[in-house]
Amino acid sequence: MEKIISISKAIGICTGLCTGITGCQSTQHTVHTFNDPAAIHGYQLPVFPDGVEIKASYKQQRNQQVWFWSELENNTYHSGENVIVQIVSNTPVETPPSLFSFSLPQTQGEKTHNAIGPYTRWVSPEANGESCVYARQYTRKEDKWLSVFAQYCTPETKPEHYAWLDALKPSFYLEEL
Repeated sequence: MEKIISISKAIGICTGLCTGITGCQSTQHTVHTFNDPAAIHGYQLPVFPDGVEIKASYKQQRNQQVWFWSELENNTYHSGENVIVQIVSNTPVETPPSLFSFSLPQTQGEKTHNAIGPYTRWVSPEANGESCVYARQYTRKEDKWLSVFAQYCTPETKPEHYAWLDALKPSFYLEEL
């Protein structure tokens, strides 16, 4: 009986000492990398927006993602309104980054496709008579995802003014992913 008590006391002491140990916690070190945006040519984009005029395109490394965005022709003269954003990452990006100041409608969009694959498109008539189109598309190449978002507003409301979304095609950059 005495040996059993000694063993249980020893276990209790060991347990108390073992659970009282502090300072052995591991810490996770995260490195954030943000490069300045660099101007690029349209052919350096993962997806080339054929059928719409590109004013300027940029590329930026942001942690584990590479962001590409293009300012598109803008007949409404609202600054930053017409843009296509392309993000290469390890997982699909669900919404356009807040940096670009637009969000996708919460309603059910129209499902359609282009040379990249299926995508969702929303056409929204505005109170001033303009029409805005929003789009979201995902494609995967091996272990990388490409997420594409677009906002394009025009005084025209005819479908041919946003038909360029149906003409999106992969560039050489996307083929190399």
